[in-house]
Amino acid sequence: MESIKIKKKARTIPFGFKQSEDINYIEPIKEELDALRQAREYSKTCSLRETAQWLHRKTGRYISHVGLRKRLAKN
Repeated sequence: MESIKIKKKARTIPFGFKQSEDINYIEPIKEELDALRQAREYSKTCSLRETAQWLHRKTGRYISHVGLRKRLAKN
């Protein structure tokens, strides 16, 4: 099964995605997107800083609390 490719719109690759083999596209990372969904629920009861730290520990990919706020606001 071929993975979904999304046209890259900015220089920065958002959390939950990775660079595709074609440099003009990005591909979703299922594990990170699932963790981001969990983080949305977690952020309802905890601060964004705590949620961002939890997300970093869970996925191994760093995201700041400001970046998390922007990412959660877009979806």
